[in-house]
Amino acid sequence: MLCQFSLAQAPNLTNWKIDTLPMGDLIYKANQSENDWLFVQSGDTWEIVNNPYSIQKGDSLPFSKKFIYKKFKLFKGKKIVKKTSDGYLIGFKNGEFDGSLYFMDLKRRGVYEIEKELTINNFFEFQSRIYAIEGLYFGKIIEIFKDNGFWKTQTVSNLYDIPKLIADHNNEKLIVGNQYIFKLGKDLKTIEILKSPFYWGMLYPSSILIDNEDLYLSMRKGVLKIKKFDTQPTYEWFTPK
Repeated sequence: MLCQFSLAQAPNLTNWKIDTLPMGDLIYKANQSENDWLFVQSGDTWEIVNNPYSIQKGDSLPFSKKFIYKKFKLFKGKKIVKKTSDGYLIGFKNGEFDGSLYFMDLKRRGVYEIEKELTINNFFEFQSRIYAIEGLYFGKIIEIFKDNGFWKTQTVSNLYDIPKLIADHNNEKLIVGNQYIFKLGKDLKTIEILKSPFYWGMLYPSSILIDNEDLYLSMRKGVLKIKKFDTQPTYEWFTPK
């Protein structure tokens, strides 16, 4: 699931307590926490578990690790995968300064680089088209499309934050950056919904849940609840009891 969870449900906070927001010096202490949290569905409930970090996100590749390394020479890097009708879009992150977008043809097993110096943070579909949130220092939304048989990209919107997560909400998209939340409308224009009172990018947000007017973000150290996130946001910080 590439949109990082967005069902109309709240996480199970039974064993969690409201704590002080990690502002000021507290953000540095929270950054050193050994707990990185993630929302995981268990039956009808969303539980909060420690994040089992993986070097691959998105769809599965039907190829061996040896084959992938032989084709890309980049197997050690993190990758995010989006299956298409004719193959796989693969965003590689190989270190802090190295990222690229590739396409692997399903029938021919051929590989070509779509674009260099792209740090793909997530793929998503919107209005029957494929997009991605991208960025390392400056963020943007790109469309990925086929032209004369080859996949290409074009910029749809530039952002003044690095987009990390994306979720569905009321036939639009919510984009979570390091400190801001944006809304992507049907006209492909983005507007800022809110700016966080602390720089949650230091706590690596990992997943989103939306429950009517409230939004939950799992991250390092705790879970942030934003009440009435789209109109009059207020914040609550939860940590384990």
